[in-house]
Order: sequence, then C-alpha cells, then structure tokens
Amino acid sequence: MRFSALLFIFALLAPHATHAATPLNSIAAVVNGEMITSFDLQAEMAPELLRMGLDPRKKDNSDRVRAVSRKVLDAMINNIILAQEAERLHMGASDSDVDEEIRQIMERNRLTPAEFQRQIQLQGVTEKAFRERIRRVILRKRLLSTMVGRKVVVTKDEIMAYYAEHKDMFKNNQSVRFSVLVYPPTADAEKTAARIKSGALRFDKVVRELSVGPKPQEGGDLGEMPWSSLDPAWRDRLSELAPGEVSDIFEVNGLKTQVRLAELSAGEGQSLDEAYEQIEAILREPKLQQRFEEYTAQLRKRAMIDIRL
Repeated sequence: MRFSALLFIFALLAPHATHAATPLNSIAAVVNGEMITSFDLQAEMAPELLRMGLDPRKKDNSDRVRAVSRKVLDAMINNIILAQEAERLHMGASDSDVDEEIRQIMERNRLTPAEFQRQIQLQGVTEKAFRERIRRVILRKRLLSTMVGRKVVVTKDEIMAYYAEHKDMFKNNQSVRFSVLVYPPTADAEKTAARIKSGALRFDKVVRELSVGPKPQEGGDLGEMPWSSLDPAWRDRLSELAPGEVSDIFEVNGLKTQVRLAELSAGEGQSLDEAYEQIEAILREPKLQQRFEEYTAQLRKRAMIDIRL
C-alpha cells in the first residue's frame, strides 16, 4: 500500500466522548446474535463528533449527533457482518499477522517504535484496542481479495488510455521530500493556514506545536521517498507546488491537512510497460470499492439485524 490516508490511522482512535442521553449499558443493535452496546457506539462516534466540533451534551446538536450515530452504527454493523463472514470462510488474523501489519504501518509512515507508541498514547486508546482494529483491517483486506478482487477486471485499453492522459505522472528515479501538518479537530485550521501562507507563521514551527500527524518534532519532515510510492491524490497536491511552497488545506480521513514541498527530482519518463502495474492498481481501486460495497450489501440482506436506537 502506498503512502496514503493510512498515515492517519491514529486519527480513528481518538478519545471517547459521552452521550449523556443514552444509558451506556443499553443495546444499540444486535447483528446475527452479536450485540453492539451504547458504550461501544459512543466510543466509535467520538472521533467524528470531535472532528465536527459537536458536543453531544448540547440539545442544539441533537439532530446532527443522531445522524452521526446512525452513520457510525451502520459502519459497525457492516464490520460485524464482515467479521462473521470471514469466520464462516475460516479466515483469520493471528497475532503475528497483526504484528506484521503494524510493522508495515510504521515502515510506510516512517515511525520509530517509540513514535508509534506515542501516537497511540496521544489518542487515549489501549494497545489492545488498536490491535483489534488492525485485526479487522486485515480480515477486511482478505475478504476483499478472496471474494471481491477476483471479480474486478481492468482492461488493457483502460490502462493505455490512463497512461496517455497522465503520462507525466510516471517516472523512474523520481523522488520527493515534503512535510505534513495534520491539524487536531479542535484547532482553527483555516486561520492558522492563512497565517502560514502569509508568512506570519513558520510551517515547521506550527507542526512542532500543533500537528497530530507524523514526525512533529522534525517539523513533519518525512524524508526523501520515491514519487511512485505516493497515492495519486498526494501526487496531484504536491505537483502543484514549487519547492518551499505550502498547499492549501485539504482533508484526509476528515482531518484538515497541509503539505510543504521541499524538493521534487525530475526523474525519467516511464514507458507504458514500466508504468503498467502502477496504473492497473490505480484503476483497480475504485472498482474494488464499488464491488466491495455491493458485496457488503448482499451480506446485509441475509443478516438478522435488530436496531434498537
């Protein structure tokens, strides 16, 4: 997997919020006999409420909080259905599988073990809870590969057309170095970003003081990495910048983010054959997502779901 939104996986593990109107020990839903408690639901809602700046204790926010609750509960139901299907198909994720996935996360995002642990602690979750979420990610990927991936086809004509339109994206020996600033949900990102763009604030100083992203003490500097390792969305964002320039705010997993380009080497253009696998992966992703949603919908139709909110 390329450098992407997974960089911000810790953002999904924010501290829990409390919704005083609902007893914590009540049942929110039952999925094929497996319960989701109100406590579980509120724990999962917390990051989204924090991102939206919603205090669930305020009556004025009740409609919006209820909408978030339904959305999050729907995702939790899907997760249970997928986990149950993985179990039915005798799929699993061992502790060593989880260890390897965490190792890859640290490697992709250039985190030392100490930095990794610090990120977990900052988000106020236990390592056990984090590992369980990683386990679900692994099972989801395996289901995706086994039940969905084989039914997704990217044609040669599609790859050739994409190459013709995006030829400049594919180069050999091209590297990039940039820094990332990820704003905490409570920050006034727009005001701070405007001051950075005007020169009133230094980007690296703001990162050290504010960022919840990687490498804050290094000013968010991720070091040199292959241009081909970036997702297309990141390439598009960085390709608009000259060295030293800072991007406008954009969102990754609901978190407001800015990047500062340090340098981008010229590289050498790739042939269609050289770029073929990269392009196939790019075109395959949205098709996989669409097919996965269809597959999940089919599983839901067969499931016994009792929503009690």
